[in-house]
Amino acid sequence: MKVVIACRTKRPEIVDLPPPKLGAGTVLIRASHAAVALPEELEFIATVEKQLQRGEDGLTLGSMVSGLIEETGERAHPDLKVGLRVAAYGYPFVYHASYLSVPSERVVEIPKKVNHEEGAYAGQGAIAVNFLRVAQLSLGEVLLIFGGGMVGLLLGQVARAAGVVPIVTDPSENRLTRARNVGIPHTAAGDPEALRDEVRRLTGGQMADAAVLTRDALPEDCELAAALLREGGRLVVSHSAAGDMALDMSAVARKRLEVRGARGGGLASRQGASPDAVRWTLRDNMAVFLDLVADRRVQVSPLISDRLPLERYPTLFERLREMPDSSIGAILTL
Repeated sequence: MKVVIACRTKRPEIVDLPPPKLGAGTVLIRASHAAVALPEELEFIATVEKQLQRGEDGLTLGSMVSGLIEETGERAHPDLKVGLRVAAYGYPFVYHASYLSVPSERVVEIPKKVNHEEGAYAGQGAIAVNFLRVAQLSLGEVLLIFGGGMVGLLLGQVARAAGVVPIVTDPSENRLTRARNVGIPHTAAGDPEALRDEVRRLTGGQMADAAVLTRDALPEDCELAAALLREGGRLVVSHSAAGDMALDMSAVARKRLEVRGARGGGLASRQGASPDAVRWTLRDNMAVFLDLVADRRVQVSPLISDRLPLERYPTLFERLREMPDSSIGAILTL
């Protein structure tokens, strides 16, 4: 089968690999669509050499697919049946390939009103849902979202569906236009004063209740977020972005801010814990997101600008390397 590999040459290549074998607790998926995670995949390709073991020339690339279940292994989740339309998320089990053996806790049924393109983005949708849970927002509160990539724009829509007022900020006007096109009216470009004025206007001068720094946030956004939060506000930092962020802790102490980390779309497994201890798993968050898409409270398709066969991934890579803001979402057909 054809697979996209991130190579030592810092470029993607298409290679032939044998299909994976079905394991205990897994399902075999015949994937039809793969979602490209941006900018994560570009950065993975650029740094893959650091992750390679001796004798390896490359690693599989990708993390999100949709397709049909062809076979179920022993101890797989009982809800997952042969022939079911499903979404799957999570590297290294999921990558850009036509056949995948995926642990069942990373697989969820796609609702009837959701197509395979939309379903393929269930993984990043779960990240958006998890951000909202970590921020612990309630009706009418204002959420600042730093980074207008796919996760940021899905988070804005999820927040709006939950009765929260989102503000998306990003230096790219193209991304902000996409935000407005999917029903997020409050946006701001890179001018801190313009953003401050918008926050004051929407909160009556009380400032934002929470801020999320997505993977697409800039390092300087951390201090700006802290400045725009009300006393006792929540600052949520993506695990993947935390290493680049610098925060003046005096501002945190002075305003009694709560700084919280968010990692991925939630825990993949409860690992023997009671439901009360881990209320929402990755699979739960994926299902919640897909239900929002089915109800048309979240739009995915307008955020997908590229649709191409898997074999053309290297062409997409070359364009995005030169113009990284030219695409928010891309779908590979398998």
